[in-house]
Amino acid sequence: MSSQPEHRAAPRRTEARQVDDARIAENEPQRPAAPARHEEEDEGPYHYREISDFFNIREAYANVDEGEWEFEAWFEWDTGAGGDDNFGPILSLKYGFTDTFLIELEVEQLNFGDGSDQGNGELEVILFKEWWDEQDALPAFATWGEVRLPTGEGSSGIDADLHFTFTKQLAPGWRGHLDGYIETANGARGGEDADERRDFQWGVGPGIDYSFTEDTIGTMNYILRSGEEEGTRDENILEFGAAHRIAENQYVKFAFDINLDHASEAPNFGAKLLWSIEW
Repeated sequence: MSSQPEHRAAPRRTEARQVDDARIAENEPQRPAAPARHEEEDEGPYHYREISDFFNIREAYANVDEGEWEFEAWFEWDTGAGGDDNFGPILSLKYGFTDTFLIELEVEQLNFGDGSDQGNGELEVILFKEWWDEQDALPAFATWGEVRLPTGEGSSGIDADLHFTFTKQLAPGWRGHLDGYIETANGARGGEDADERRDFQWGVGPGIDYSFTEDTIGTMNYILRSGEEEGTRDENILEFGAAHRIAENQYVKFAFDINLDHASEAPNFGAKLLWSIEW
């Protein structure tokens, strides 16, 4: 009897390929997803946390990265004894030349309801430079300057100030700041008396902030500054505020200013609200 040769089925090519693909996938390193700006790996624990010059005391880290823009719109209101309430919007645009150097153009507060000669349209140019990040016991350090240009109605002269700002992490979630500035005042914004303005002005104060989450941070600041007019007392201002991320690259901020010395010329109370977007 003749026997038929036994035929063995060849292994399926698809099954062998699936096994090989699984082994390759197992050994292939996974590429991490691109992190959001506030979670970037190269930033480490020391980076910008939205405590900007919207607050009386800002942090020493730059607001924007190289090639990045930021637009801010905020509304301020303040009131004091023996004077009119001041209220109106402020607009600002920032651009990062590098990760540590930026320029800002700001249209100062537009005053409503007090006539036309109120300096509306006044422009400020701000340059900010972060010199180094925090390292061990060394705090982060930045300098920044503001120049007021007499572009508003009835304005005259040019003001300039220079700030020195330090930021240091105090504990997990907590940071401290210190800011001091000197200012030379020449002329005045429309509606102000240029002859009564103090030629040389100064201010200094500490601040502290706490990160509740990656999206929310609260701050408390104190500043002691000279009175703006000759013969007036120094001003002691306490500020409470917060910043919150509401969407990708969009933030809201608010703050309240309290005058601790009602005998000074500063408003007794002030409030402000900001919205910003980055791209």
